Amino acid sequence: MTSMRISQLAERSGVPATTLRFYESAGLLSAARTPAGYRVYGEDAVDRLAFIGAAKHLGLSLEEI
Repeated sequence: MTSMRISQLAERSGVPATTLRFYESAGLLSAARTPAGYRVYGEDAVDRLAFIGAAKHLGLSLEEI
């Protein structure tokens, strides 16, 4: 499984790092942590962000997602 740091996921998905942190705090996106405390995401995070974006496009609130 490939892991990405938050900056790499932000670049790949087009979602700002601040939004990724917010999604994590809201329970919409999960991140593992390195021993140094850095967030790391798997490939599934890209799919999850695509799902969140599609759901928002359909008019769902973050609470509904």
